Amino acid sequence: MPASIYSDNVRSRRTPPKLPEQPSLLSEKNLAFLNMLQESYPDYVFKPGRKFLFRPPKSIYYLESDENFRLLILHELAHALLGHYTFDRSLERLQIERDAWAKTRELCQLHSIPYDDNLAETELNTYRDWVHQKTLCKRCGLSCLEVSSESLYCPFCQKFYKKS
Repeated sequence: MPASIYSDNVRSRRTPPKLPEQPSLLSEKNLAFLNMLQESYPDYVFKPGRKFLFRPPKSIYYLESDENFRLLILHELAHALLGHYTFDRSLERLQIERDAWAKTRELCQLHSIPYDDNLAETELNTYRDWVHQKTLCKRCGLSCLEVSSESLYCPFCQKFYKKS
């Protein structure tokens, strides 16, 4: 019988030992803001993670050490409140992001958080670049038209391509 990955020689233990709690990297201001969000939006679970992310249906992950913590966590909350669970086409993804940033602006006003247009545009540019890269023709390098969630059409080459 192999040894437990949770203990050296104790085979009867069925639960892993508790790991020591890691201290939060959140400033007092951000921790207070997070606590207020948890009270204001009890349907959602806020968890530390490797990046800011809404994972349907109810989990919002945040990066503790980000200087834009409050704005970015509101952006992920915006995705949750808008019900952004899936998208079929690349351009839909861009629209979802634009809608979430518009909702973020509303949430910023509601919670007295300064909205940063430059940050929002920088973040949106990452999705614009992503859409552009996903729709380039593999043959000629020009932008294709997205005709369905699974295929692209290059008007220059006059060819249909399956999305990769």
